[in-house]
Amino acid sequence: MTTDTKLKQFTATWQLTAGQTDAQGLMPLPLVVARAIEAATLHANALAIGYSDLATRRLGWVLARLGIRMHRYPRINETYCIDTWIEGYNRFFSDRCYAMYTPEGEPLADIRSQWVAIDTATRRMADLSELERDSFPTQDRPCLVPRLSRPAIAPGCTPDEAAYTFTYCDIDFNRHVNTVRYLEAVLNTRPLEFYDTHRASELEMSFERECHFGQTVRLLTGPSRSGAADGLVTDIICPDGARAVGIRLVFI
Repeated sequence: MTTDTKLKQFTATWQLTAGQTDAQGLMPLPLVVARAIEAATLHANALAIGYSDLATRRLGWVLARLGIRMHRYPRINETYCIDTWIEGYNRFFSDRCYAMYTPEGEPLADIRSQWVAIDTATRRMADLSELERDSFPTQDRPCLVPRLSRPAIAPGCTPDEAAYTFTYCDIDFNRHVNTVRYLEAVLNTRPLEFYDTHRASELEMSFERECHFGQTVRLLTGPSRSGAADGLVTDIICPDGARAVGIRLVFI
């Protein structure tokens, strides 16, 4: 990985190794998500609003929503770049966008995310106004992913149901389920042959509750409230019945 730091924009470059690809020899969607989060982390660190900086104030970043529009997945040994920039922010949320592309300028993906700061002791939303305004240099650069909504299953349908129990490898240093593991749990409900003929072209994730080690969740999947052409939504339901994460996927 190589990086280039500018206050208003951060650029990171990686090469896709064989060990990082999926069964089709392409960059898997969970790795796209992981790289976006990594680019955001590196930019936040460069701006002095990263994990170590916020920890001194008992604050931490939590991803609230994420949207991805894929144009093409990188192949084995292909180099790809990600630009990330802060589109805007207020007292509680920071909106961040990304563009993923080849070194030659071919678009690979457009990404939009929304982050919230929390008090790490109470796990409640925190007020960002205590941070210096200069810590959030915004850039007026278009993002091709529209404003993110809350994905939902169409009312009246009977969703398919599966179950998943979160284990050791699903947990991160915050001792809750890692963002990428939710997506992997949903993708793993389909057989390998499905991915030989289908590619995820759109992803939308909305995070509402934390899940933890040992919890068995229900995965309820049905057509989006906008209709089947707008993809399938999977609700990840906690043992107490509350929705932890909503994930919308469109396959082509």
